[in-house]
Amino acid sequence: MTLHVEPAKVRSTAAAWDTENLHLTAAAKQIKAVGTGGFTPTVASLVGRFVEAWEAIATRSASASESQADGLRSTAIDILQTDAKTDINASLALSSIKEIR
Repeated sequence: MTLHVEPAKVRSTAAAWDTENLHLTAAAKQIKAVGTGGFTPTVASLVGRFVEAWEAIATRSASASESQADGLRSTAIDILQTDAKTDINASLALSSIKEIR
């Protein structure tokens, strides 16, 4: 099995998750700003709980998106660093191979 990582694709995918984080963070702020004015006290209480729950969902989703982006970047860096070390080790091994007679 061969694993191939395209750094540009990882970078663009991580950027897409970063964008999702920004959108969800903005949505959470907009949801939080929803007022309960104009409702009766009973309904206002329900609306308040509904808004609070959706703000929490948007905030958690934003955090998960940012974590996904960070994880992609971190994994890509680890793979590329491992590849670089392997290339160096392979070069050293190849340079030390000598014919023994």
